Amino acid sequence: MTTESKDPLSNDTPKPLSGPEMLERATEGFNLFQDGQFSESLAIFQTLAAMDSTEAYFQTALGACYLALEDLDQAVSYFNRAIELDPTDLTPFVNRGEAYLRQGRVMDAAQDFQHAVSLDPENKDPLSNRARMLAAAALESAEEAQASDGASGAASRS
Repeated sequence: MTTESKDPLSNDTPKPLSGPEMLERATEGFNLFQDGQFSESLAIFQTLAAMDSTEAYFQTALGACYLALEDLDQAVSYFNRAIELDPTDLTPFVNRGEAYLRQGRVMDAAQDFQHAVSLDPENKDPLSNRARMLAAAALESAEEAQASDGASGAASRS
């Protein structure tokens, strides 16, 4: 018989956080993100998402961290998860649209921006203004690409 503690929790297991503690950690992660400390913010949101995988905000925050770190595929996957959890939040649509733009998926980006705008018909969320501007830029870029393809096609036929 040993005298060691039979505590089922190891020292590696983080203790569960209360709602207010999770909010405090999320605020800390947000502030780190705002300060450009994306890897540190990512670590906080990974921990929070592990504790509550159904909280869409944590998924959106993870996507934003990966977007800032230029890991676009990871960013898109987290934005997809956030959208599954809360399809009424325009934030992951705008952010996923931005990731799509960086991937050259202009039409997908434009669709996300337009959907984000549709979620804020009264234009109350400042993020919807960003979506409007990005949608216009994405569509303009797509039109320029089509025009350029048409011009190069015509030049090659000459």
